[in-house]
Amino acid sequence: MKHQIGPYRIYILLFLALLVTAEIIWNWKKDKNVYDVKETFSNLFVFVGFQFSKYLFAGYQLAILGFFAKLAPFTLPSNGWVFLLTFFTADFIYYWFHRISHHWKPLWAFHLIHHSAMHMNLTAAYRLNWFSAIVSPLFFIPAALLGMPTDFIVISYVLNLAYQFFLHTEVVGTLGVVEHVMDTPSSHRVHHGSNPIYIDKNFGGVFIIWDKLFGTYQPETEKVNYGLTTGFVSNNPFVLVARGFIDLFKNKKLSEMKSSPGTITLKKPVLAKQSYQQVIP
Repeated sequence: MKHQIGPYRIYILLFLALLVTAEIIWNWKKDKNVYDVKETFSNLFVFVGFQFSKYLFAGYQLAILGFFAKLAPFTLPSNGWVFLLTFFTADFIYYWFHRISHHWKPLWAFHLIHHSAMHMNLTAAYRLNWFSAIVSPLFFIPAALLGMPTDFIVISYVLNLAYQFFLHTEVVGTLGVVEHVMDTPSSHRVHHGSNPIYIDKNFGGVFIIWDKLFGTYQPETEKVNYGLTTGFVSNNPFVLVARGFIDLFKNKKLSEMKSSPGTITLKKPVLAKQSYQQVIP
């Protein structure tokens, strides 16, 4: 996969940079206040560190999946149908990986950084912990044991994360019938909300159907307040990466870990009668 994607990496990065630039221009023209200079540079620094970590942990990740793939009682053929099955399975696994990351302190230590962004924009998409690659492959072991090709599992997860890049924006409003099947910018804005009504909702990666099946779906019904429930943490990338682990080693309760939705016990809120929908001029 490295040899297949490698030659196009520069073009992918240029494409992403173009989208971010376009969003910045939109933000400036419409005066939307979705970008903060210090936070944006922090996001970009975290992104660079995350890219480096992928090279650092790539061998480990492939070794984990490869080991359990050898234990599988059978191996599925490498064809289009199996890839679709793997992609669908990977998204199902991601839903639970993501959901557990909001409820279990060790995993929240990795995930906290992503919810610490106070603004929703494309640069916040890769506000990811540099050490998350240590735990992520462990959740995909069941797919390997089911005989799904290792390269299909890896590609499916990469595509899942790539899709989510486009969800971190306020440029796109609600998308009608698509909201019932796919994770969308509107659904993902809800996930990043610290509003009581949005806490622990919309964990899906590509598909939102898992949230609807397991009772964690919430449409965007009021303006979203972004960031952790306890507010601003830092613009220092090293502080952001380390914060969750420091809180974990201090043996703080989940409700004390400067966390995002899922760490404060709240009474079930009453849904607003009128729905909130962002209107894009």
